[in-house]
Amino acid sequence: MQWSDFNRLALALGTLGLGACKQLPEIPITTPKPLEVNLNMRLDVYQYRGDEPLDKEATKGAGEATERMRNRMGEIQTLKNNQLVGEDHRGLLLVREVPAGEWGPQMKKTVADENEDRMLLMRRKAKETNRPLHEIEAEQWRLRTQQAGTGEWIEVPGASPGSFQWKRAGADTAPPASPSTTTPTKPTS
Repeated sequence: MQWSDFNRLALALGTLGLGACKQLPEIPITTPKPLEVNLNMRLDVYQYRGDEPLDKEATKGAGEATERMRNRMGEIQTLKNNQLVGEDHRGLLLVREVPAGEWGPQMKKTVADENEDRMLLMRRKAKETNRPLHEIEAEQWRLRTQQAGTGEWIEVPGASPGSFQWKRAGADTAPPASPSTTTPTKPTS
């Protein structure tokens, strides 16, 4: 038998085999009742604030921050007395004037460290009390404005809603009555 004869034989047997098979039963495509789909979903929403540090300050605790703030209290008061810094409406220090020489960079570092510790404590309080951070900032602003010594720079509500202006604390400056949650204004000298 040659190869082509083998192919012809296979074709003939295949044709006979197909003719002898029964027709397959019909399979219904429709269903008597609709298909039921059970879908469970979980959605997690995370909010990122740009002012949060990347390392989440994991190694710093509230007690350590309070201790650091206590240790630099004299230096901060000297900066306030020399009218180089002021208390802004977020409860943070703002550099109003940078002195010349080596003291300028040191002062900037001290203010940055103080603000970092203040933010750590305010974030922690917001988390513990389940309140927005801006409410805690407004509380700290009112407290620090009330405690400001005569002649210290403080930020107070401006003439229009949501605006702020810089004034020196004293008899003519009343503490802020209510917090405002708008964007800060730039200090004016």
